[in-house]
Amino acid sequence: MSGEQLEDLLKAAEIACEAAMRAGAEFADAMADLGQGRSVSMERNAIKSSDARRWAAISVRAFVAGGTGWASASGISQETAMRAGQQAAKLARAAEPDPDFVDLVTPAAYPEVEGLYDERVAQITGAQIASWVTHNIDGALAVAPEAMVSGGANAGWRQWALLSSTGVRVARRSSSVSMSVSVVIRRNDNVGSFYEWDTARVLSQFQPEGLGGRAAEEALRYLDSRTMKSGTFPVVFGPLASGGLLGGLCGAASAEEVQRNRSFLIGKKGERVASEQVTLVDDPLIPGGMGSGICDGDGFPHRRVSLVERGVLNTYLHSHYTAKKAGEENTGHSTRGGIAPTNVIPALGTKTAAQIIAEVDDGLYVTLGRPAPDTASGQVSALVDAGFRIEKGRLTHALKNTMVAGHGLELLSNIDAVSSDYRAEPGMVLPTIRVQGVKVASGA
Repeated sequence: MSGEQLEDLLKAAEIACEAAMRAGAEFADAMADLGQGRSVSMERNAIKSSDARRWAAISVRAFVAGGTGWASASGISQETAMRAGQQAAKLARAAEPDPDFVDLVTPAAYPEVEGLYDERVAQITGAQIASWVTHNIDGALAVAPEAMVSGGANAGWRQWALLSSTGVRVARRSSSVSMSVSVVIRRNDNVGSFYEWDTARVLSQFQPEGLGGRAAEEALRYLDSRTMKSGTFPVVFGPLASGGLLGGLCGAASAEEVQRNRSFLIGKKGERVASEQVTLVDDPLIPGGMGSGICDGDGFPHRRVSLVERGVLNTYLHSHYTAKKAGEENTGHSTRGGIAPTNVIPALGTKTAAQIIAEVDDGLYVTLGRPAPDTASGQVSALVDAGFRIEKGRLTHALKNTMVAGHGLELLSNIDAVSSDYRAEPGMVLPTIRVQGVKVASGA
C-alpha cells in the first residue's frame, strides 16, 4: 500500500462530495474505503472454511434543510463516485427536514496515534492463519482428546479517506488480526466449555499460541458444574465479564440514545451513576489500541475524554450532530452510523483479584458472562456462562443454570472493589470487580 492509494481515495471522495453539492446538497461528506481480509474458521476440530475478500466502496452523506440522504456503492471509480454523490443529494432533497441539523465538522489538526498499521499484518497469508487454527486445535486435543474445538482467525488491512464540503480532508490506514477458540468437553453427563481470544493491530502484540490449550484447561474446570441456592449475594465479575457492566454504562451514555429517550442515563449528566470506585476514561489515542484512531466518523479529532469520575457522569458521548443539538461540547464519538465509545479504561483499585475473592464469605464468581444493562431500561438479566460458587473466600464448585439480575444503576452503585491486577489487551484494561447485593437465580 502506498501514499498514492490514499490520494486516489481522497480524489474519489472529493468527486463524490462535489457531485452531491452540484446536485443540490447544502452540505455533504464522502468516505472512500479500500481493504482486504483473510479468515479461516474451524468447527468440530477441523478447518471449515477459508476466505479471502477485497473490497472498495464509497459512501456519501448529503444534507438539504437538515434532511439526510445516504448513498453507497461498490468501487471507487470516478463514475461510481459521481453516481453515489448525485443519489445522496436526490435522497436528501426528498428527506424530511431536520431543524436540529446545523452543519458538518470543519477542518482541524489531528493527533498522531502510533501502532495502527503493520505491514506484516497486511502480508499475512491464508496459510499462516490456517496454521494458527490447526495448532490451536492440536493444543486443545493435547489437553483433552475428547475436546470439540470451534472458532477462527482473521487478519486484514483497511485504508480510508474522508472529505467534506466544509473542508475536512483526512486519510489513514489500519490493520488488525484476531483469533478466538471455543472448547466444549463432554464426559458422560458432564459438559464443560470455555472461550479464549486474542486480538491486535500489530503482529508483535498478537499471541495466538496456546489459546486452544488454555481454553481446554479451563473447560475441564467446569465439567462438574452444579447449581446453588437462589438469593441476593455479592458477585465477583472476572476480567472477561466485568466489561459487560462497565460497557453497558458507556453504551447508555450515548447522546443519541439519550436524545431519543432510549437510555437509562437520561438526566444523569453531572450526577452519581456508580460507586466512587468507578472512574472511566475513554482514550482513543492509545498506541495500537483496537478502538484507537485520529478522528471519529465525522472527521472530528479524537481526544481523551473523562466519562465517569468517582462515580459521577461527566459527559454524554457526542457526535457533531448531537453536540450541536444539545448545545454541548463534541466528544468525537461518531461512527458515521451512530455513537460508540473507543478504548474505555477503568481506574484500578488497591486489592488484587485474589484478595477481593478472599473477602467474600458467600457468593459467586463470574468468569464468562455479559451482565450489560439494557440501554433503554437499565435492567440486567444475564446468564453465567462460566463461573464458580464462592464459599469462605474460596472458589468451590463450578456453576450451571445460574443467572444474575438487577438494575444497572443499582449494580454500578454497589461496586465496592476494583482490582489492581487486570487482563491487558490492546487498548483494553480488564479488571476484576465486586458488586454487592446482586440477585441470583439458580436451578434446573
